[in-house]
Amino acid sequence: MIKTIKKLAFLLFALAALQSCNKWLEATSSTQVSDATLFSSRSGFQDALCGVYISMGVDWEYGATWTWFVNELAYGPYAQQFSPMFTAIQNHEWENNLVNPTIEHMWLAGYYSIANINKVLYELDAKPEVVSDRIEWNLMKGELMALRAYIHFDLLRMFGLAQLMEEDYDKYTVPYVTTYDKEPTPQRTYRETLALLEGDLNAAIELLADDPVRGNASDAWMANANADGFWDARDKRMNYFAAKALKARVLLFRSDLDAAAAAAQNVIDEATAAAAYKWIDADAMTKATSNDEIDWTFSSEQLFSLEVTGLQSMTDLYIFNTLGSGSSSILVDKNVVDVSPYNLASIASAEDVRGPALMLKFFGNQYRSYKYYSNSSYYAGYRNRVPMIKISEMYLIIAEVAAEKQDQESMLQALTEVRSHRGIQDPSPVNTDPNFVSPNYWLSGVMMEYVREFQGESVGYYAARRLPRKARAWLNMDNDWLFRITSLTPYPYPTDELSYGRHQDL
Repeated sequence: MIKTIKKLAFLLFALAALQSCNKWLEATSSTQVSDATLFSSRSGFQDALCGVYISMGVDWEYGATWTWFVNELAYGPYAQQFSPMFTAIQNHEWENNLVNPTIEHMWLAGYYSIANINKVLYELDAKPEVVSDRIEWNLMKGELMALRAYIHFDLLRMFGLAQLMEEDYDKYTVPYVTTYDKEPTPQRTYRETLALLEGDLNAAIELLADDPVRGNASDAWMANANADGFWDARDKRMNYFAAKALKARVLLFRSDLDAAAAAAQNVIDEATAAAAYKWIDADAMTKATSNDEIDWTFSSEQLFSLEVTGLQSMTDLYIFNTLGSGSSSILVDKNVVDVSPYNLASIASAEDVRGPALMLKFFGNQYRSYKYYSNSSYYAGYRNRVPMIKISEMYLIIAEVAAEKQDQESMLQALTEVRSHRGIQDPSPVNTDPNFVSPNYWLSGVMMEYVREFQGESVGYYAARRLPRKARAWLNMDNDWLFRITSLTPYPYPTDELSYGRHQDL
């Protein structure tokens, strides 16, 4: 695996100047850029940083499989399709010869991006004089370290445990790679791995203290270091608020509930004060006369998103099925929608823009999600965006913790805040959702909110992996879908990893 990844990483940097990252890597020649040349200038480091995001946006990673494709099919409320591969994913047949190669590519893609990150970090540390502005150097390093933590954390949860209990800390998990060299990284326990991950994250937050996303970058710095606009559009890259939001995710994973809720609230408070996000206007969205004018991914609420240039071709193939390939469309099951997350007997659900009121459009006898809608006339500011962290997730973390602790007031307050921006006229779930009749079912209700809010974003996948053992008494839920969620298991390690002596502790 290591040799393969390093070859791929070298290829990425050799081609970096021929790619596109917010127009930053537009082609200037047809020749490849050597490794030495790339890291000899500030612009070369900028190109390399954008190259990391390009690697993350491939279809084997966040461009498809880690977000709206494999992870989503594995847990989500989707209709069974004629595609044998889709069916095998939905039935969690990870060793199926149609599925297992994809899972192995998902593993490789993650470590490929990590290798790219480690290469840039190595060069950044080795050549501090090239990026001479100390704030900019800090921002680059902080961004990269937070990305390294972000990708490792998702690998850890996909191929290992999705919720850590006290008895799990000494089990072994995926390798946490911090160097760019030929030596294979040893497998470590969750305790050791989380120490590395949280060390990266804490260091990144400190390095990102002067992030322009906070709104306190000086005019002089913006006029000089940011004269080329490289540090604009911070919501499209890892940033200070996204790093702090990731820390809240990690604390929830550790079952450190009070700290997770406090961290999520801190993100809300700081991001609100800095005007780092804006809630969507659900009413305006429902009144829009064209799909091309609708902010389908709620981009204004994204603390961090990934720009994926090939997103339309992928979603056209697997969701909208407009390429004439005969591919099976990923469609939301009407039976599940009518029974579970969007119970149409409820007026509130009929108003919810995340469901049939807007985002789910009836197609044949199922629903098609328009979250990743795109075409050539779609508004450029909304196009090609894959949400990585939205502000609403911080409210859901608070709600989940409150449900665990049976704090009804805090739970309803957090859920109501999100639902009030989704077109629901009476947003308090206690009035419209039967899952909130009894405290025994509150976690089920929170899970339904994850499904509604994060369809196609993988956040629901991790919640489904995390919550079932605590929320077995599901109310108002389709039985087939319930079985799919409660039987969800981690992906197996690739065969060559096991041959190296790795072991998957579950």
